[in-house]
Amino acid sequence: MARHVSQRAVREQEASELAISGVDINGKEFSENTGTINISDTGIAFYLRTTVWMDAHLTMEISSSQLFGPSSMIKAKVVRFGSEVSGRRFVGARFD
Repeated sequence: MARHVSQRAVREQEASELAISGVDINGKEFSENTGTINISDTGIAFYLRTTVWMDAHLTMEISSSQLFGPSSMIKAKVVRFGSEVSGRRFVGARFD
């Protein structure tokens, strides 16, 4: 497994299933299935079709994660956006 060193935590590349729910930029509740790009004990990165605000709080269910196990419910705050790929935007979130 490749490691990415950030300022705060070592990120593991991981392709786990991810179910995300929260509130979009229009104030409407959403849920979306995607997958992790990388993950650490403090945060996670993924692509999202739904547009959310910076600092949005999301609820996530991570499935089949080597770091978090077969199924974990976690809350996270959006802290970073990146480029868009195929109608999905890169999102970085820090666990609450």
